Amino acid sequence: MFGWLDKMRGRPERQSFSTRFGEATVYAMPAEDGSLVRMLNVGGVLQSATYTDERWACCPFAYLRAFDHLFEATLPEAARPLVPERVLMIGGAGFAYPKQLLTAHSGVKLDVVEIDPAMVQIAREHFFLDRLEAQLVAEGRADSLRIFVEDGAAFLQDGTRAFPRYDAIIVDAFVGREAVPFFASDAGMAAARKRLAPGGLLMANCVVEFTGDAMYQLFSQVERLRGHFANVYVIDASDEEFGGADNYLVIATDGTYPFTDVIPYGE
Repeated sequence: MFGWLDKMRGRPERQSFSTRFGEATVYAMPAEDGSLVRMLNVGGVLQSATYTDERWACCPFAYLRAFDHLFEATLPEAARPLVPERVLMIGGAGFAYPKQLLTAHSGVKLDVVEIDPAMVQIAREHFFLDRLEAQLVAEGRADSLRIFVEDGAAFLQDGTRAFPRYDAIIVDAFVGREAVPFFASDAGMAAARKRLAPGGLLMANCVVEFTGDAMYQLFSQVERLRGHFANVYVIDASDEEFGGADNYLVIATDGTYPFTDVIPYGE
């Protein structure tokens, strides 16, 4: 999610929709290479995007591509290699990462929890979620993607829903510019830990706006995670092309893995 409003006005292909969290606007923007990127802005904040060419399943934003660090946990150097087969993503928006994940990794089964049915419909009609679903059906992998339209916090705490354990839980749940507080709380972290398989990964997108206390919030989240998991990794996932804020990928796990681009804690 980014605050990139000044460049978005007056562009073609602009449509507006009503959602649970305010007006959603969909429109196209030129990328640096001249191709078109379709943007999803909700309540004045950029939430997702998609290429409109043959790269429809590729994530334009760096922070979304950064979730692929989960596959580095399979490296043989890891003390306990993790094979990510069952993944939970809380916060669907334009389903940018689910498209990339499921088209690139045929062995993954992904559950996505999105609280707003309007967002799922927008993703199907304007962000190629329908194309992904059709491709999975054609490949005999329709069960690789399950979409739950409900509250992510309730879903996470209910261990009887879907898979009892996941190899990775990805949290990208925001209301406007603010992350949903539950997932950064001790209760949220404890709930996620219970739903993770041994050595599993809790991955969260952390947005650092250019304000005085923004880095303090990031450090506070890291410290809280260190009270629940053996290891916490922070990776810079900021976007030079589309970013209006800094994004960091925070990974918490009881496993020890050789993730790349990790920022030494304290720096």
